[in-house]
Amino acid sequence: MLLPDEQKYLQTIPEDKIVKISPFDPKITETAEEIIRQIHEVFPDLEIIHMGASGLKISGQNDIDLYMLSPWQEFTKYLEGLIKILGQPKSQRQDSVAWEFVKNGFEVQIYLTDPSSEPMQRQVGVFNKLKENPKLLKKYEQLKQEMDGKSFREYQVRKYEFYHKILAL
Repeated sequence: MLLPDEQKYLQTIPEDKIVKISPFDPKITETAEEIIRQIHEVFPDLEIIHMGASGLKISGQNDIDLYMLSPWQEFTKYLEGLIKILGQPKSQRQDSVAWEFVKNGFEVQIYLTDPSSEPMQRQVGVFNKLKENPKLLKKYEQLKQEMDGKSFREYQVRKYEFYHKILAL
């Protein structure tokens, strides 16, 4: 069963969007580290986690998912400086600010997000379980590869279902 925030996200995905899965490219790690370095030059204490398939170093959409963790009450402390580094955000809500751009040929999604939010805690929990368990990680990568060329919505549903199984373990 999908959670309300997951169902809400699925509704934003165009019906005709197709997922493209590619083998892990080590250059993606270099690009992520470059972005993290730029942010840490201004905000050395801001915790940044490189997550998603590229953070796990497995096949994926060849994109970079970075999460900057801060209580939402402190977002104003970072926002002006982050805009200078990353440009204008794509979206801004009380508990998260999102940027999207392309760097070195890789799509980048960066989020300033509250680590205490339930969706973020869930995401970190899944990421950590995948990092710690090579068998689960291999199954996750196989799921991704099986979905290559299929509907992005169905891909996302399958990932959510997999996440729920992981968190139930």
